[in-house]
Amino acid sequence: MRSIRLNATARYRLARGVRLKTTDCGEALLLVPEGVVRLNETAAATLELIDGVHDAAQVAHTLAERFEADEADVARDVADLLAAFARRGFVIDR
Repeated sequence: MRSIRLNATARYRLARGVRLKTTDCGEALLLVPEGVVRLNETAAATLELIDGVHDAAQVAHTLAERFEADEADVARDVADLLAAFARRGFVIDR
């Protein structure tokens, strides 16, 4: 497994061939070349914000405000999610 070191100023985006989709019943899915990943609400919200423009710190700040949560906790969660998805090739640093 490759090691991914995340940087708060990195600007992540979905990798080529990966798409975020919401079903008619409101379920968030990540469509990947190998299949489909079901997402919880916070994972979907995170992936909606990674656009190659906003950095990981900005994403964490926006989510902390949206979910009224501690920004440091959210930043750790965002880093963990992005690291896991980067290892799988689903997100990349712009």
